[in-house]
Amino acid sequence: MAKRIAPRYDRLFSEGKFNATLLIGPDPLGANFDFKVFLEARRRLISIGFRLTDSKRGFVEYQKIFNYNNKNIKARIRLFLGRNFSGNLQETWRESIANEDLIYLKTHAGYGKHLSLSDDVSYFTDALKEGFDLPDRKLYQLFYLDCCKSEMYYKDVFRNYFGGDGADLILHKWFCDYMIIGPVVVLLRELMAGSDFETIVSKMNEEYGIPHFDVEDDPADKRLDRKMVTYSISQK
Repeated sequence: MAKRIAPRYDRLFSEGKFNATLLIGPDPLGANFDFKVFLEARRRLISIGFRLTDSKRGFVEYQKIFNYNNKNIKARIRLFLGRNFSGNLQETWRESIANEDLIYLKTHAGYGKHLSLSDDVSYFTDALKEGFDLPDRKLYQLFYLDCCKSEMYYKDVFRNYFGGDGADLILHKWFCDYMIIGPVVVLLRELMAGSDFETIVSKMNEEYGIPHFDVEDDPADKRLDRKMVTYSISQK
C-alpha cells in the first residue's frame, strides 16, 4: 500500500462538514497569558474568513463555508478557554474526541507527567492512562498537541490511547513558546486548501519560526535549522 502524502480529506470533510474544537489550557495559574492567547486566536480566525456564530463565557464558535473538490464544506470551529469555561470541560473533551474532526490542545506538557487544560491537571492525563473505548468514535481524526516536546512525551501515549489507528498526530519536537497561537490557524487554512503533509508542516513551521533554545536542550540539538512541528501518520 502506498504511503499517504496528505490527510484523509474524504473522511475529514465527509457529509460536507468539518468540525474542530480548540482547547486552551492555563499558563500559568494566576496569570492571564491564556486569555491573551484566546483573544489572539479569535483575531486570527476572523483573519482567515471565519465569522462569529456563538459566544458564552470561555467559549466562542465560528463558521465558514469553503470549497473542496467543487463541493461546499461547512466548517465549524469551537474555541474554549479552559479556565473560564462555565460548562463541563471533561464532558466537552469526551464529546470532542467522539465527534470532532480536529482536536487542538494548547497546554503544558508537565514533563510528560500531566497535561493541564484547567485548574485541575489530573483528570485529562488520568483519562489517557485509562485508555479509550468508544465504538461510535469517528474513523479518522486529526490531533494537534501544542505543548513542549509533545512528540517525545505524548506520541506513544496518544497512540496507545486511541489504539494506533485512525488518528494523525501533529506534535512539537522542542520546548515551545506558549504565547504562539498562529500555527493552528495556519493548519486550518491549509486543511481547507486541501494541502499535503509536506506543505502543512512547512507552512506551520514557517509561522512558528525558529524554536528557542532551552537550558535542557542537548548541545547537539542547538542548531538554527531545527523545526518545531512534526506530523505522525496513523496506520489507517
